[in-house]
Amino acid sequence: MMNMERAEKIRFASLAAFVLILAFVGWRLRFKRPESRPQLRGAGDTLIIAATGDWFLRGPMPSDETDRDDGGVAQILNGASLGLTTLEQDLLDEKKAPTLEKSSVPRWPYGTTRDAKQLKRIGFTLVSLANNHAADYGIEGMKQTWGILDHEGVLHAGSGESLEQAMAPVYVGAAPRRVAVIAVTTSATSESRATYTQGEILGRPGVNVLRYSPRVTVDPSTFATLSGSGIGAHSATSNDPNQVILSGTVIRKGQKTTVEFVGNEQDSNDVLAQIRVARSNAGVVIVMLHSHEPSNESDTPAEFVQQFARAAIDAGANVVVGDGPHQLRGIELYRGRLILYSLGNFAFQSGGIDPSAVDVYDRGVDLFGLTLGTLGNLESQPAPNREEPIWWESVIAITKFDHGTLKSIQLQPVDLGVDLAMPQRGVPRIATPQRGAEILQRLALLSQPFGTQLRIENGLGIVDIGQSQR
Repeated sequence: MMNMERAEKIRFASLAAFVLILAFVGWRLRFKRPESRPQLRGAGDTLIIAATGDWFLRGPMPSDETDRDDGGVAQILNGASLGLTTLEQDLLDEKKAPTLEKSSVPRWPYGTTRDAKQLKRIGFTLVSLANNHAADYGIEGMKQTWGILDHEGVLHAGSGESLEQAMAPVYVGAAPRRVAVIAVTTSATSESRATYTQGEILGRPGVNVLRYSPRVTVDPSTFATLSGSGIGAHSATSNDPNQVILSGTVIRKGQKTTVEFVGNEQDSNDVLAQIRVARSNAGVVIVMLHSHEPSNESDTPAEFVQQFARAAIDAGANVVVGDGPHQLRGIELYRGRLILYSLGNFAFQSGGIDPSAVDVYDRGVDLFGLTLGTLGNLESQPAPNREEPIWWESVIAITKFDHGTLKSIQLQPVDLGVDLAMPQRGVPRIATPQRGAEILQRLALLSQPFGTQLRIENGLGIVDIGQSQR
């Protein structure tokens, strides 16, 4: 009797294992990787790279046949060797998505396979997933996003099963036209950050994050007040009499009071090491950098972001493509290489989203105040006002390389429907000549502090490489 029961248990366990294997195989077949990886378009030694800002779409893009202006956008992207954007939403299996939305709390909308198909049709070869929305639906949401993009033949960078994967370069094409892309964000929660695998302990899936922290210095009088107030404590690690810890923030004694935000040295060094690896394996290296800091309201990038972008160039990057704050920021030519601090939005249908579903990065709060813990109740922070034209203006940055050398930079102005009602805004179209000139003139002003000269020629922005060196 005992042997019969034992045999029955073994048969049941074997059947259960077989069912699990079938289910796994079925999932792999549903979301299998494409038979051939996406390749660079075109031939010859010249590379044309078209980079855009953020992509967040809740409806279908107009087709070339129904919208001539949209056809112009698709024509530019498909005419390039490589098209790049940042995907600011998870892509979920429609049959599984409801199981991820049991909570009644409003959530940032997700996309589906349709969005991956649209990305490919419009001309995007690779998307960055290093941003504040990559983990909106948790690890399962990230994994479904990878599977859908893989199945539709769209490459992705910036997130992975571990920090090793999230940080690793993604290569497209073959020498001498090989391109490497690395994606990183400064705007993400600590829970969404990937971690390294250490020995037998597997890393945590997530995104490639460049963390930062405040470096606070106060004048002698203020330091004496803090030290004697009882609310601060001398550092337990070094027992340094010239520093106290207040609410987890180290405050140092100095000549004057200053607050400086610095990137995490280890995170920065790790990403720079990956850039050096990519430099040795590719003719062109692109770093995609998603950063809202200091806030969406600021048209100037955070100082530590500028420092990291220049360090990326020093390490071997040819172009740093920035986005995040939902508006344009300036352009810098550093050592003959290009830094686009923000391309704004490319497709962004945010009308009608429940304000409570908008996170701190999209809400427009002072992120440095958030880091310092001085904002109070985040739920009391006002929802962003997106009526101004700056939120609905963008450019497609079209760069041309010859044997790895940057030869030209053109900027195609894009209008996301600023003259339309809010629910209809967010779909990119080639800007009219008047609107295009306004967009490029504003971008030229934003770029002046970086020494960049931008002129308008035949409706395009032209950056004079030789006259804008820093």
